[in-house]
Amino acid sequence: MEVWRELLIPVGGYTLYDFGHLLALVVALLISRRLFRSTQQAASKEIYGPLCWVRLNLPFLGFWVVAVVGYAVLRLAGVDSPVFRLFAILGFVWLLIGLASSLIRERFWAQSLAAVFYIGSCYCVLAVASHAIHYLDGYRFHIGRINLSLWNVIAGVITIVFTLWISFALSRLLEVQIRKNRKLSPSLKVLISKISKIVLIVVACMVAMDSMGLDLSAFTILSGGLGLGIGFGLQKVVSNLISGIILLVDNSVKPGDVIQIDNTYGWINNLRARYASVITRDGTEHLIPNEDLITQKVINWSFTDNLVRLKVPVGVSYNANPHDCIRIIRDAAADVPRVLSDPAPVCLLRGFGDSSVDLELRFWISDPSSGVSNVKSLVLLNVWDALKANNVEIPFPQRDLHLRTSEIDIVPKQFPDPEIPTKNPETD
Repeated sequence: MEVWRELLIPVGGYTLYDFGHLLALVVALLISRRLFRSTQQAASKEIYGPLCWVRLNLPFLGFWVVAVVGYAVLRLAGVDSPVFRLFAILGFVWLLIGLASSLIRERFWAQSLAAVFYIGSCYCVLAVASHAIHYLDGYRFHIGRINLSLWNVIAGVITIVFTLWISFALSRLLEVQIRKNRKLSPSLKVLISKISKIVLIVVACMVAMDSMGLDLSAFTILSGGLGLGIGFGLQKVVSNLISGIILLVDNSVKPGDVIQIDNTYGWINNLRARYASVITRDGTEHLIPNEDLITQKVINWSFTDNLVRLKVPVGVSYNANPHDCIRIIRDAAADVPRVLSDPAPVCLLRGFGDSSVDLELRFWISDPSSGVSNVKSLVLLNVWDALKANNVEIPFPQRDLHLRTSEIDIVPKQFPDPEIPTKNPETD
């Protein structure tokens, strides 16, 4: 322990030269990050492994090489730099931990395991420097009745990072298990996942505050003020949060449903605490507040099932036989792949219009998320081709204009007719 303390922390403390060495290392890190930025961005899309980890961390590897080479050069020059030595040792530990964790193929667990070891290494470094802990513990400050030291804050931050990582890992495991359960509805799965994540985060924060020596009863005033602020300023936010919980509980909308609200038509991609993500047919993603899904009229095209009946009006000429036209139109709709054969398409005579015999084609589809207008277009094209092939005319409105002559001259003449004598003829 004493050997590690001498290697990491100088006995006589840091000098002004050491701060200069630290500044040089910071500049080296900035240059290294700028040089390897493109390589780092390209590696983020690769399959995770040791080689991918090296490419992702090339800026920090370059920084570590500078620290090692700088320490060696300074040692050859007879200068002992504790700053270069500290970063060279910590960088070597970081390199070993990173390469070992990269053997885990799943990026999340590999990075999480590495983060735990990094935090543990930093904690060990601080534990080795016991006099540094006493030094940090000497700086105390008061917030009301709360008495804290700088060391309490650092230890609390480390603890909260560690506990939050554990809570996120547990919530991730729980979410995977919930998704595998086929007995739960999609909305109930989302609700359980979100509630469990919130509970785990709250527990992690309480554990971290307790490790800092904070009296949790001192936060009663803060919680009262927070409740007052919510009552006045965060009404919409709280309304959306509660509406989101209601939507998840009553299962009125769920991920994958095809809905229409106002002029927005699309399928629900995700249900969040504050909004629902709806992707339209043109690829745009609308973030609709949960409150709107509760208070406004929502058409859910797939609430009970995915079967949707569509109606297409068709007009034919009075010279055509309506019985044959109904059969032709029905068969044309049945030839479209997305139109269901059971229930089969039907065509009804709706009335006798001014210019045409009005028919209405009705057919069913089972995939409204794939679009409604496009399948209507395909059906109409098939109907057009079928009617043309059978010489059935599709009429259009026609109007006859009749012009009648009148004995009354409605257009006034600007000049008198020279053939008609006037009462006051002009004289020469």
